[in-house]
Amino acid sequence: MHMLPQPRIVAARTGQKWLPAGFRLFHRQPLAWTLILFIYWAGMLMLAFIPIFGSVLPLLLAPGLSMGFIEVARAVDERRPPAPPLLVSAFRSPRARAVLMLGVWYALEIAAIVLFTVVIDNGVLLDWITSGSQPEAGKIGDMQMAAGVALLLYLPVMMSFWFAPQLVVWSGFPPLKALFFSFFAVWRNIGAFLRYALIWILITMGIALLSSLIGSGLDLGSDTMTAFLFPITLILMAVAHGSFYQSTRDIFGDIPEENSVEP
Repeated sequence: MHMLPQPRIVAARTGQKWLPAGFRLFHRQPLAWTLILFIYWAGMLMLAFIPIFGSVLPLLLAPGLSMGFIEVARAVDERRPPAPPLLVSAFRSPRARAVLMLGVWYALEIAAIVLFTVVIDNGVLLDWITSGSQPEAGKIGDMQMAAGVALLLYLPVMMSFWFAPQLVVWSGFPPLKALFFSFFAVWRNIGAFLRYALIWILITMGIALLSSLIGSGLDLGSDTMTAFLFPITLILMAVAHGSFYQSTRDIFGDIPEENSVEP
């Protein structure tokens, strides 16, 4: 994709179109999306069994794999076959080293956030995330505070990495410049991103409410509910990556209108 040297400033209402666009991309190739997502989850599961590095490698690979899903969405948008090798295309490109450097920055920033939460709650949140152990009643408040702080600290990280892999691979930006441009591209289009986030919140709340009603009404166990939610999770992941691609097109892309996923 040809990327503009500077981001566009789009209307706030543009953000509410990104998720529907992502769903249309999923709807065009649901089987291909499902297959690629299964390959991704299988790979993540295999990495989890690697001692020590199993928790670090997913962070190092995250920007590159995110770029892979963007390439899948682009292929679907351009009505090309979304082949599974596209998932690792960023690591096979001439910009592979820069993509890996993005992964290093991402891992360092996540590590800094985790260390900050440990200072707040003495590692209660980290234990809950890594082992699923329930915190003591007296520590729940500290854990909630740590989770809130982690979310606030992650927001600028998310803004910095939203467009960074695309700028590195498609525009040849060095990693730090890509992170800088991505952050301010999101900031300058904050209205569109707030609408996008609001739609995500409404969808998440709706799914949580529906799951609670179904689980309690039919008296379903946790394993059954997990099986029920798994395909929904796959669809939402595909829609999310399609929406990332659409936001890139709207803010940085220079593509003829006839190739758009807009109906």
